[in-house]
Amino acid sequence: MTARKLTQTAILLAVALILGLVETLLPPIIPILPYARIGLGNAAVLLALVLLGIPYAAIIMVLKCVAIGLFSGAPTMILYSLGGSVLSFVVMAVLLRIGANGLPAISAVGGIFHNIGQVMVGIAFTGTPSLAILLVYLALFGAVAGGLVGVIVYYVHRALMRTSIGRES
Repeated sequence: MTARKLTQTAILLAVALILGLVETLLPPIIPILPYARIGLGNAAVLLALVLLGIPYAAIIMVLKCVAIGLFSGAPTMILYSLGGSVLSFVVMAVLLRIGANGLPAISAVGGIFHNIGQVMVGIAFTGTPSLAILLVYLALFGAVAGGLVGVIVYYVHRALMRTSIGRES
């Protein structure tokens, strides 16, 4: 790990934590789904995946899930967050690896799989397969939220590519 990559990883982790913690303080977007969040902290993970590669982005993803769960006072959130994040991360990494085009589309698919992963964790913990019915709503929300995050990452990435930060990562 070069000093440059370590610094970029640390900065993106800090951004992910700040965005994630701020988001936990905001009221829910959909009152009937109080834990449905846009996932702004995931923008830093996706940006790291594009700029730095899988190992560095994976470090950011895991540390973000654990730290936000601990800092927000909801340690059980860690398991749900990791379940969704790992599944989403793997799917987005595969899509980027096979050359899928469009960060908003890749992120939208990631948002859907994030919710699938969280529902799977919920089913595993509660033993209630009927929780899967939530996927109807959560998949739609995940696609929209993921697409929004992807648009943000697209424009940030585009701006960074014009600087030495993006060109030499």
